[in-house]
Amino acid sequence: MILDGRGTPERGKAFQDVAYGDFGEHEIPDHVTALQQLAADRPYMDRTRVGIFGGSFGGYMTVRAMLTASDVYRVGVAMAPVYEMNDLPAYMELYMNTPENNPNGCEAVSCLHLASKLEGKLLIIHGTSDVNAPFAGTIKMLSAFIAAGKYVDLIVLFQSPCI
Repeated sequence: MILDGRGTPERGKAFQDVAYGDFGEHEIPDHVTALQQLAADRPYMDRTRVGIFGGSFGGYMTVRAMLTASDVYRVGVAMAPVYEMNDLPAYMELYMNTPENNPNGCEAVSCLHLASKLEGKLLIIHGTSDVNAPFAGTIKMLSAFIAAGKYVDLIVLFQSPCI
């Protein structure tokens, strides 16, 4: 099954605009609702063993799901994730506007202040030379997890430019 949560592009402007200025607030609840509806008539689904994975913005959604729906998602694998507006400003402004014009939305989109909500097992995989999702964002998120007494698994991919 594939689910396009509200905010997904190419489904019509009204469908996509739900996430504008409010990125990260609707997508995970949409997926949780879909899982609940699927499980309602599929007794073989074990809802105590739900996992999620993704890379880049999918990595963001993975981390976000682990932090905002910890009662549903027990394990996550996030590859080259972004965690907040400042990690990827050129792309995030497409969804959020600028921090000056949307300060509350830009603060809410951050995963840093949610670190204490982690309950499941999270693996972060990130390369040190990623230009699209800077590794510095992962260091900030790891610092937030450590400050909250939450620990994650980390695989660091050391990349060097080709000569």
